[in-house]
Amino acid sequence: MKRASSLSLSLLVVLLGAGCASTPAARKYTPVDTGKAFLWEVKGAGGGTAYLVGSIHMGKPGALALPASMDAAFGKAEVLAVEVDTTRTDAAAMGKLVRELGMLPEGQRLTQRLDPATRELLGRAATRLGVEVKGLERLRPWLAGLVLNNLEFEAAGYKQGHGVDRAFLDKAHGVKKQVVELETADGQLRMLAGTPESLQDLMLRDQLRREQGPGEIVEALTSAWQAGDAEGMAGLLLEGAKDETYRPVYERVFFERNVQMADRMEGLLGEPRVHLVVVGAGHVVGAEGIVALLQKKGHTVRQLPRDAAVE
Repeated sequence: MKRASSLSLSLLVVLLGAGCASTPAARKYTPVDTGKAFLWEVKGAGGGTAYLVGSIHMGKPGALALPASMDAAFGKAEVLAVEVDTTRTDAAAMGKLVRELGMLPEGQRLTQRLDPATRELLGRAATRLGVEVKGLERLRPWLAGLVLNNLEFEAAGYKQGHGVDRAFLDKAHGVKKQVVELETADGQLRMLAGTPESLQDLMLRDQLRREQGPGEIVEALTSAWQAGDAEGMAGLLLEGAKDETYRPVYERVFFERNVQMADRMEGLLGEPRVHLVVVGAGHVVGAEGIVALLQKKGHTVRQLPRDAAVE
């Protein structure tokens, strides 16, 4: 895969993207304007404070402008914590790792290893995107899914650099605020590569079966984000988890990582500094999201209004 190095950072953004492994509901989404930001104040049981932002990782210029309360939380925070600092990822190293982890052995083909239902959906997707399936044959299912998602988002006009986390990263680097990572690019790729192949097949099928195009998906997610509609966001992103067939996909990509991120955030609450934590919106919401997990641990969590001053 000769393009692996040049694609590595944009693939990482797709991996980070809240909709990358989910199939939003086909129903028409109408946002409920809560007057709140996609921002939560977390008061630790031991007295520490952190702010939690649910991010949309891909967007178009101006669509994801930060509300006043997010700017205020950034100003108060001494440290920015993100899933991965994509502005400092080594593209060459990522490309090398993508090739090492994502390529099938010589003589093996992707379509030979897929379930017939997944193989049929793959053919339809390739036709829709104007690519040949044979160009994907050397890729493992997880990487084929990322490549196709990347092509779809680019075709719809969505590129890296206009997401919420990137806005905070640019601000942090501009004022030399400390940035820490909750995960690593290497770790995220290894998580996908280490997924059993039967589950990789299911992840690819879940992605390919969606009825909405990437433009519609991101537009709906952006509307929920702008409205502070956490319940609506959960419905858009996590509806597929109710299907027992696809539940393992959500366990792998969302719920297992939510537990790890909540644990990391609990550790940050024990430090004397204020942190602003920015992770994908799909990790924040729902009964198994970070907000719910922190509440179960005894921390006080409240969603903040868009225009409120941060105490």
